[in-house]
Amino acid sequence: MTQTDHREPAGTTTRDGTGDRAADAVPGPRSGPQERVPAGPPVRRNRLAALDGLRFLAALSVVFFHFVGQVPSTMQTIWDRPVEDVFPEAHGYFAYGRLGVELFFLISGFVICMSAWGRTPRDFFISRVTRLYPMYWAAILISGCVIFFADNPFGHPSPRVIFANLTMLQTPLGVEHLDSVYWTLWPELCFYLTFAVVVWKGLTYQRVVIYCGLWTVAAVLAPSADIHLLTLLANPPSAPYFIAGMAFYLMYRYRPTPLLWGIVAMSWLVALHYLLTPDGGRLNWDSWQPDRAWLVVVITVFFLLIAAVALGWTGRVRWRGLTVAGTLTFPLYLLHDAIGVNVLHRFGDRAHPWVVVCVTVAALVALSYVVQRFVERPVARAARRWLSSAAFSLKPPEPRR
Repeated sequence: MTQTDHREPAGTTTRDGTGDRAADAVPGPRSGPQERVPAGPPVRRNRLAALDGLRFLAALSVVFFHFVGQVPSTMQTIWDRPVEDVFPEAHGYFAYGRLGVELFFLISGFVICMSAWGRTPRDFFISRVTRLYPMYWAAILISGCVIFFADNPFGHPSPRVIFANLTMLQTPLGVEHLDSVYWTLWPELCFYLTFAVVVWKGLTYQRVVIYCGLWTVAAVLAPSADIHLLTLLANPPSAPYFIAGMAFYLMYRYRPTPLLWGIVAMSWLVALHYLLTPDGGRLNWDSWQPDRAWLVVVITVFFLLIAAVALGWTGRVRWRGLTVAGTLTFPLYLLHDAIGVNVLHRFGDRAHPWVVVCVTVAALVALSYVVQRFVERPVARAARRWLSSAAFSLKPPEPRR
């Protein structure tokens, strides 16, 4: 769930080999005994419109899943009638929209690796904090008001839940999410925290590959090791998507190699393993019995779409509307569930269900634009200025005179 902002750091090399990062070289084909491929191109200044479009599509798929494709018991709570009476045929198809989260994680691995390249740990910290927390806090404020003051069909949580959720650490604290969609933020945070170590050492091809390998091993061993902390940090069901996304970015920055394709293939296999695991995996098989073949197809298509971006096949996709849509993804994802479910619950019987859903989604997209334009953007900009001017040091400040 991250923004695809591409920056070109000073001193990086270009695709044709100019530049000065010899330490970031990777082995190339053996046309000579000493031949090495240079560090790769600088991170491009323009946004990847294709990734922005895919992020928005992923967000919409999750939105329609929550409004149309939820499990029957939840749907009946929202609509006050059996799901068979609301969406008798569409419900089963839109249930696959929950997999949009996996596409988010794939894109996040690609984008975070790209945006962190050439940045200092301080820059990386500031970019992630100002990207996540301003919009997240705004979402808690807005969603909290809706949950506590509207006729919420799922009840009202304890105020303690809000305080824990404000930290974004409710998962390790063992506190329920104020909004169920917040569960994805902990895997993102774990990715940032562990990847920050690589950023601190300095991003290179070799270090990112090693990081991918270590995380894969941790994700595979965590369930059988029965070490809660390892499982909490490794996030086994989510890890393969972040790892594959990073490998795809290395393909994009350098070129595809058998090693990178091997990382992607292993991640794809591990992802399918956790997705198809009846107990302990990503899906609740007691409440949803999807077609296994379709699960494999959908996840494979996600991998192929990011592969197309990594291989440069989407370079001609430059429509500015996709870039704008990409900026709305995070607010739409955070706001849609609490607000949308309450709207459907209150007005679902006053018009045709599809009319209510489509109008609600359109209104949520418009609200996301307003919040992003007039809340998230200015607050994040102010926070960046404040943090950029702050002194990050363990030394005590000058004593008061």
